[in-house]
Amino acid sequence: MSIQNLEPLLACRRALVIGDPQEPLQVSCLDQLQETARECRIVRSRREIAEAPINGAIAVVFEPRLLDARLVDTLGANGCRGVLWISNETIAPELLQASRPHRLRFIGPRTAGHLHSSGIRAGAFPTDVHTGGLALITQSGSIATAAIDWAVGRGIGFSWAVTTGAEADADIADFLDLAALDPRTRAVILQVGRLRSARKFMSAARACARLKPVVVLQSRVGGYADLSGPDPVRSAAFARAGLVECQTLDGLFDALTAMARLPTSSEARVLVLGNGAGMCALGVDAVLRHGLTRARCDDSLRERMRKLVPRVRFPDGAVDLGTTTPEQLIEMLRLLLGDAAIDYLLLVQSPSLAEAHEPYVDALIDANLGPRVVTAWLGLASVVTVRKRSIDAGLATFVTAGQAARALQYRWLYGRTRELLMQTPPARERRRFRRADAQLEIDTVLATAGPGTRVSMRSDAVDRVLDHYSLPPADADPGSLRFDFSIEQHAELGAHLIVSATSDLLHSPIGYGFAPLDALLATRMIESMRLPLSAELANALRRVLYALAQMVIDLPQVVSLHLMLALNEAGGLVRLGDGRVELDSNLPSDARSRLVLAPYPEQLQRHAVVRNGNAYLLRPIRPEDEPALVALLESLRPEDIRLRFFASIRYFSHEMAARMTQIDYDRELILVALPAGDDTRLCAVAHLVSDPYGEEAEFAVLVHHDHTGTGLGHRLMDELLAHARRQGLRRVHGDVLRENQPMLQLARRMGFRVDRSNEEPDTVRVVIDLPAA
Repeated sequence: MSIQNLEPLLACRRALVIGDPQEPLQVSCLDQLQETARECRIVRSRREIAEAPINGAIAVVFEPRLLDARLVDTLGANGCRGVLWISNETIAPELLQASRPHRLRFIGPRTAGHLHSSGIRAGAFPTDVHTGGLALITQSGSIATAAIDWAVGRGIGFSWAVTTGAEADADIADFLDLAALDPRTRAVILQVGRLRSARKFMSAARACARLKPVVVLQSRVGGYADLSGPDPVRSAAFARAGLVECQTLDGLFDALTAMARLPTSSEARVLVLGNGAGMCALGVDAVLRHGLTRARCDDSLRERMRKLVPRVRFPDGAVDLGTTTPEQLIEMLRLLLGDAAIDYLLLVQSPSLAEAHEPYVDALIDANLGPRVVTAWLGLASVVTVRKRSIDAGLATFVTAGQAARALQYRWLYGRTRELLMQTPPARERRRFRRADAQLEIDTVLATAGPGTRVSMRSDAVDRVLDHYSLPPADADPGSLRFDFSIEQHAELGAHLIVSATSDLLHSPIGYGFAPLDALLATRMIESMRLPLSAELANALRRVLYALAQMVIDLPQVVSLHLMLALNEAGGLVRLGDGRVELDSNLPSDARSRLVLAPYPEQLQRHAVVRNGNAYLLRPIRPEDEPALVALLESLRPEDIRLRFFASIRYFSHEMAARMTQIDYDRELILVALPAGDDTRLCAVAHLVSDPYGEEAEFAVLVHHDHTGTGLGHRLMDELLAHARRQGLRRVHGDVLRENQPMLQLARRMGFRVDRSNEEPDTVRVVIDLPAA
């Protein structure tokens, strides 16, 4: 998850071009480099490369034959910012190895280049790209060029854009991390052709989506070669990460406008305004097809509108303006924008011989009504100029009502997805499964099958494994509604869960999910089937999904599993027929390499007795700990809060608490301490978050005043440092207020040094170097 040197690479203004251009893309790249770089030097031999002054330049490779490991080492030692490999030739492993001591980053091979709002432009991009708040990250150069060209025509600008190509080094996950931290980037447009490292991608995507909108287009089927549309498992992974997916390239273009022009809304209540009943019908239909909400005018608002335009009509979800003057249109829009029950106004205008569009566009531009007004000027020959004037003025303008509604949907989906991402799951019963017994059954089967084989378990062994995970027993009394549960392997994303329902009359949509699951995630999988289920049945299905998700985490050799369950006459779930389980001894047992999401690190749980004899349970935080965390924070003295957060905080919001409880265990660790025997009350929190380079982490510790002076803070710090060593971190630091003497004394006792060069005069930084593993 490193972003080491990627920002300097993108923002660099000097280029060392290695070799002459051999193909049209390289010719275009060289033209743009010579136009935008402060210095662009071409070298044509290895001797010239070795002797060239680097001056913080990037190396742009056209002829790979000129580069070897020794020269890569020379480039890195002389301060080269990075390598842009604009060639189809593979980057040799020895070149990457030579770059690592210098943290010299490669983009490519098969990259189509990049551009930066304050750096160079290197590629076949339009020459008049605007500066803006969007970051564009693609693996495909042609898709990037099409998107940038379209954006230029709409007056939409970029903070930066990059094509990662075949990703021998820097990949889309690295650039998602960069976009998350970039203050100039307000939203991200992402294209995915393949996932090189699914777990790394998911970690970066979740981190970025929590901070800013990320819209994704998948351009190639990832795990199912026989699919004609988007890969549903990928789509489920994107949704789990909080990304908004668009299905087509023109959808990506609409997303560009949505992210650049439209404000976020949590409800997306849209009122359509049209110059005729047909326009209103088209607009309302588009709103409903894209899952948006029709806004309606109350009686008092209608009366005020009739005073402005006496012949106005009010079809459901729309306002039929009929014939109005530009002045009347503006007054109507101002009136409607004042209604808090309306989030967006969608103006759908048809060409009319009696009413030219131009005066209306000019009136809208002059009125400067803000981004909640979305326009669709229908037609072709008579509206080309009108659309261009509207776009040039920065209005959210579309060719059809459907495109406008789709753009509004993307903006709304981000708000909704982010809200779902931050929801607090309810606490659930944590059943203890007999993992060791199930693993013994699997080991026995694999021992008789021989090493390196894939084998199906016998039905009696399957029954015992399922029983160890409290799954329903077999029964010969089937009900009419049957539920199919599966564990399958995806080519990129690995093990995933599938659930669907069938009967003689229906086949439900399919729900996809990934381990680990909490109550909310399991519920969303069940809701994907779109069936009216009783609360009791939904709870029973959730318990099955919990068990299967835990099997994915616990039993690495299970490559696939299939169960069919049904309701019996007593209302309970029973298994129909034999379950099927396939094993593969070649599957990696390491969770990091086989699970796309970091599971709960139960192995970090500790029972601790501190020096005053108090006993505590120390464990990683869970999402459902949010109420207990808020209760802890609200019980602190104001002075304790100021010393921990460097500010006086009177109210701890759900969003703040969710950020502390819903964490990515690959990137950070939060340990909580609970008094022994009390699993509801938190009394301390210790936080360790790694930097994006994977080298250093920052710590923070908070102990309730009733538990200070007991040695609890020291024990928590011991656990954080031990975890940092296991993660291979080189250094741990913390920022401490100078007046917080207890924390400074604890840090000194634990071997931290005090760095007094911190930029903040009232704080110091304490730092400890960790020995290499």
